[in-house]
Amino acid sequence: MSTLNPSSGSIATSGLSGALKTFVQEASVLVQALLNPGKILQEVEQMRVLLVAANAAEATDPVRAAALRTRAARIGLN
Repeated sequence: MSTLNPSSGSIATSGLSGALKTFVQEASVLVQALLNPGKILQEVEQMRVLLVAANAAEATDPVRAAALRTRAARIGLN
């Protein structure tokens, strides 16, 4: 006899379904990155330029430096 009630079984199934969906999405992103390494390199270079600019602006304009770091952190997330 199972100690799980019917609602916990459905929660486990939806959790497994969500995990599988996330895994498929992540695998798709990985495959795209492997098939298009130039895009990854371009994004890394953009991030580096923004971070260098942020470091240069830190002493005189910390708000701008924070905004540049935020922009750098969001590259590639779309």
